[in-house]
Amino acid sequence: MGNGKKSDANSEPAAQDRGRSEADGAAGNAGAGDNSSLETTLARAEATLTLLTAWISNIQRLFQLELDRTLTAGKRLIFLQLMLVPLGTALLISLCGGIGLIAYYFSQSVYIGFLTFLLMQIFIFVGVLLYQRKLRPLLGFEETKRQVKEALSDVAENFK
Repeated sequence: MGNGKKSDANSEPAAQDRGRSEADGAAGNAGAGDNSSLETTLARAEATLTLLTAWISNIQRLFQLELDRTLTAGKRLIFLQLMLVPLGTALLISLCGGIGLIAYYFSQSVYIGFLTFLLMQIFIFVGVLLYQRKLRPLLGFEETKRQVKEALSDVAENFK
């Protein structure tokens, strides 16, 4: 029995040493795994930051361009609206004057002159309204909104 205990006692320290070496090696491998995982995470974070910086720069430039376009279109719309006030007034005065001329001058040459004058004012009025309708879609920041949504989608996809 003594031999059995001796061999058990002798084998125990060796088993413990071997167990410690294996545990230390496993801890070292886990540390290397954590290190590469940390490097991967940092690389992904850096890539995401680079992507986000590029998106912000592009969106800022797009916002500036759309703001300039919106301000220009807005100035033109205001000008056209201001132009419509006297034009509308002149149209009403012309209609009233035309009715008065029709009542007073019941001759053929005055009709042709008045009709031409009246039709020109109507064409200008309609032209201004059509041009305003053309400028109205230029107001706003549709492309910037679309780019922000795309940027958020890309950043969210990068974190998946």
